[in-house]
Amino acid sequence: MWSLPGLTWDWLWSGVLVALHLAVMVHILISKHENPQQSTFWLLLVAFVPVFGVIFYLIFGITRLEHVRSVVLSLKDTLSGESSNAGRNFDRVRRELAAFRITPEQANSCRMRTLDRLFPENPALNGNHLEMLRDGTAVYPRMLADIREAQHCIRMQSFILNSDEVGQAFMAALEERAQAGVDVKVLFDSFGSFKSYFSHYFRRCLFLRQKNFQIRAFSPVNLFAPWKFQLRNHRKLLIVDGRVAYVGGVNISAENERLKRVPPSRYIHDLHCRITGPAVSQFTFSFFHDWVYTIRRHWRECTLPEDFPVPEKTGDATLRVLPSGPGNIFEGTRQLFFSAAALAEKELWILTPYLVPGGDYIDALCMAAARGVSVRIVVPAVNNHFLVDCAAHNYYRKLLDSGVIIYEKRGIFSHAKALLVDSEWGFMGSSNCDSRSFRLNFELDFCFEGSDFVPDLCNQFMREFAGSRKLTRMRLARRKLWRKMLEYFAALFSPVL
Repeated sequence: MWSLPGLTWDWLWSGVLVALHLAVMVHILISKHENPQQSTFWLLLVAFVPVFGVIFYLIFGITRLEHVRSVVLSLKDTLSGESSNAGRNFDRVRRELAAFRITPEQANSCRMRTLDRLFPENPALNGNHLEMLRDGTAVYPRMLADIREAQHCIRMQSFILNSDEVGQAFMAALEERAQAGVDVKVLFDSFGSFKSYFSHYFRRCLFLRQKNFQIRAFSPVNLFAPWKFQLRNHRKLLIVDGRVAYVGGVNISAENERLKRVPPSRYIHDLHCRITGPAVSQFTFSFFHDWVYTIRRHWRECTLPEDFPVPEKTGDATLRVLPSGPGNIFEGTRQLFFSAAALAEKELWILTPYLVPGGDYIDALCMAAARGVSVRIVVPAVNNHFLVDCAAHNYYRKLLDSGVIIYEKRGIFSHAKALLVDSEWGFMGSSNCDSRSFRLNFELDFCFEGSDFVPDLCNQFMREFAGSRKLTRMRLARRKLWRKMLEYFAALFSPVL
């Protein structure tokens, strides 16, 4: 009795599909009206790729940035106020950090005025010491040594936390400290650590529920909330006893240490930084904002007094800690990169594994070069993400024609990220020069100036230039037609790469 003629069913299904596509297109117009490039991409995809375009949008296009932002901001409020140990610790340390605010003479510089206006809640602090660490071979021994010396608390988060030899060494060291009475909290990104998440060793650590040892997944992947897939926590941070912080691009993986069992084609070159001084407290703020968001409940006793020791001067570096992402500094990474391009007077050097920032930032780099700024960009000669590499090549001709110099780093894959302006200031951290870091990811960077760290980074850039070859127009023009067509196609997906 429910049978209908075939034609009627065809019309019914067609109507449902048309209504679904129209509903999705309306959602795109409402949710992405501030970004015409993204809106155009998604509208064209949904319109010209029926059904699959809608599925792709549901998984990759819906981010719910405003919802996440509101949740983060509401939970931030629980970390202030005299009603909790966390609030008392946070309020006390903010008062103590005021003694390390930059001097009026420093604040009067053009870059400081610009950054103060862009990031008024993230002041620059004097009195810090920075040490450059190159690759996991140098980073991991120092991190493990500080972990083993911990007396009170360890806070660690990583985008990738593998269950290989390196990951197990870290987990063993953390467990040992927890058994000795040290309070240990670990955050990992559920997507970045997806492979290790289901390993026996990793699951044991997750569900053992050891005293003093807590490990949590940030924004676990959920089939009923596919939008969470887009909002990844890309930060890499280790804090020991509230006095030492490690920040940069190095994940916890055997590929960074270049162990023999890892194929050389998967070796990774990266940069990290060991930091002491007043700025460590700002990194601790960032960690606990992520921790409270992850556990999703009001934690009145989430910190120890030892998380926020009395700040002390340890060096001459000026630091500004900048956590970027929904509820933190929205599009803070994007503002940092644009500020550097606008403020550079002589030199703008960029080290990034992925160069897919969108056409507006490419224009900003071209304008900097037109002003006479020496713009140099170091990218890997062989990338670990083929589609991202293709999309990046789509921008190269315009950059070269504008006088920007592009270096292709030879040898092992370079995952290093850093930026240096006029050999005077810059920033490092977890951010890539791409659309994901600009808008979607939770990132953690720090601006710096002063001290020996600036010439150290300058020397590091010189080593990167020496280990690279310049990309020329002639070599770029020799690309085969199929490669060029693939690059044009990949560029269409720049908003989600």
